[in-house]
Amino acid sequence: MRIVSADEMRNIDRRTTTELGIPSLILMENAAIAVAEAIADRYPEARRAAIFCGPGANGGDGLAVARHLDIRGVVPRIVLLGERSRYGGDAATNLSICERMALSVVGVADDSALRESLADAARCDFIVDAIFGTGLNRPPEGIYAAAIAGLNDLALPIVAIDLPSGLSASSPEPFQPHITADLTICLALPKICHVFDPAASACGEIAIAGISIPEQAVDRENVPLSLADPDEVARVVALRSPDTHKGSYGQVVIVAGSPGRSGAAILAARGAVRGGAGLVTVATDRDTAAIVSNASVESMTHFILRSTEGIEPLVRFIAEKDAVLIGPGLPDDEESYAFVRSLVEATEVPLVIDASGLNAFRERATEINPASRPRVITPHPGELGRLLGRSAVEINDERIGSAREAARLCNCVVVLKGHQTLVAEPGGDVSVNPTGNAGMASGGMGDVLGGLIAAFLGQGADPFDAARAAVYLHGLAADLLMEDSADIGMAALDVANTIPRAIAAVRSQR
Repeated sequence: MRIVSADEMRNIDRRTTTELGIPSLILMENAAIAVAEAIADRYPEARRAAIFCGPGANGGDGLAVARHLDIRGVVPRIVLLGERSRYGGDAATNLSICERMALSVVGVADDSALRESLADAARCDFIVDAIFGTGLNRPPEGIYAAAIAGLNDLALPIVAIDLPSGLSASSPEPFQPHITADLTICLALPKICHVFDPAASACGEIAIAGISIPEQAVDRENVPLSLADPDEVARVVALRSPDTHKGSYGQVVIVAGSPGRSGAAILAARGAVRGGAGLVTVATDRDTAAIVSNASVESMTHFILRSTEGIEPLVRFIAEKDAVLIGPGLPDDEESYAFVRSLVEATEVPLVIDASGLNAFRERATEINPASRPRVITPHPGELGRLLGRSAVEINDERIGSAREAARLCNCVVVLKGHQTLVAEPGGDVSVNPTGNAGMASGGMGDVLGGLIAAFLGQGADPFDAARAAVYLHGLAADLLMEDSADIGMAALDVANTIPRAIAAVRSQR
């Protein structure tokens, strides 16, 4: 599901109407029906609604919604903000219909009239915000700003059409003032403000309503930003054929762990096992291997030397496998970094690099994948900052741009972890993950994710698909856990063990 800016949505609308010949009035009608249905679902007992309309297309949507609410037995009270002469096109058409239906329509052009309309609205069951849509590109002023502030003060449920008035469709930063909605009916496609905070927090619950825009109109826009979709994830974890065996689902090697850091290797192995890898082997030193064997009984161990002498035999071992994860729990010293760089250079099978493996490439981003092999890196902002020579604050200030730049420089898929984890590929496409919660702010979560990505790579998934699916399921497992308990005390091992539940939920589209 693509995430669009105001300009991209405008182009899609134009293409729909001018190139494909679908009248804009039909799209407005489809939008109104979808909004009315959503309102009936959320507020079945409501009997009166105040609908505040602006003079643009969003106001036209509000006028059309008023008609459909009236048909459903909800009495609409329509408030027209601004000069009536500014209502043109499809908005004027719907205004004319509302007046012929003898619906209540009040024009508001000054503060006195606004106060009366707000007092009247206070006696309604909910508000419909149809003041501004995707075309807003500056802070609301005058009567519009006063109306937005007044509606927020009413303490009634507010349903926003497409986006709360005062938000910029193209930015996560809201204008002031802006509507704080309880429910936002997003039309056709989510916009940037629906997805990224702080603007997203002003949207309340978000429902995405299809308004019959053809796929061709969207596809031709080549929108690079998308929202991870459970349908895409379900394809990665499709039902298995009954005549398969462990050899059908990939052999994964996890180069991880060191004295005092065995937990990272264990959690990565658990992530790979729970992700369905047929065989999982942790390649580590002898002392760490004994601990891993006791804690992850389904996986195997392979002894290695983390030195130049250990590279060649490990490369031969890896060459026979299907995917590799390098990094969790490895030592953070120059000898280990040199070992990691040599191993990465020699490895040809699909590869995930995480944690201390990434630290080996500090300000060496272009050395990660010069041969264009299937690779995924999974940095948190601090690790990505070290790769690019920036601070974590700078990375977080421009997360999408940083992820894109890293994917291009590293020539591989980049998973930028954090709230709304991003998955970027070298061509510029970026997927935003909608799952996960604050309970995941706990050690070891990234190790589980690394193992899960490696499991999907080992089963033949494309690196971008493997990363998106793993990030989505990892977060969904945490969401399922939070439903059962709380966002405090969630452990990485709990998340790993809940991954099969998350897979089942995706398959059934719950």
